[in-house]
Amino acid sequence: MSTREQGGPGAAEVVIKRWDGLRIVGQRDFPGVAQSAGAARRWVLGLLDGHPTATETLETLELLVSEVVTNAVLHSDSAGPGGLIAIRVGLGDGLIQVEVIDDGSATSVPAIRTTDDDSLSGRGLSWVDHLACAWGTDRDDEVGGVVWFRLAIGHPSGRDPLSSQWFRHRHE
Repeated sequence: MSTREQGGPGAAEVVIKRWDGLRIVGQRDFPGVAQSAGAARRWVLGLLDGHPTATETLETLELLVSEVVTNAVLHSDSAGPGGLIAIRVGLGDGLIQVEVIDDGSATSVPAIRTTDDDSLSGRGLSWVDHLACAWGTDRDDEVGGVVWFRLAIGHPSGRDPLSSQWFRHRHE
């Protein structure tokens, strides 16, 4: 389910609404180079090290972080000299949310591409659309481009282990 945020409220209001009910647990900048996809994936998974998140959710998280960061490197101005990609991770309400913030592009916007069986690329946002419970894009002239997605934690107890003692104890 894609949601594209355009027009309407200002960038700050959109971000506040998107993070409502979630706690930001980590934010880190990475250089706009291809190797940052692996580094970002390891960093995000490290934030959840020892957390009772379902293995399938972690595997999906790993794939989607890699895809969205790779897209930011390939299709934004972050790949230029001094370019950065910021990753922000939030937890709560049975969800994991990831934002990938790049330097934007005057010539490219995030979009699901039509591919065929022989295509070697172009499936990243299709996977995000298929695997995430929600996702979207934002564009702000001051901030750049943002692609965000949410995954359900998939914890069998049905309660939100991310707001449990595990997180507070581990990160205080």
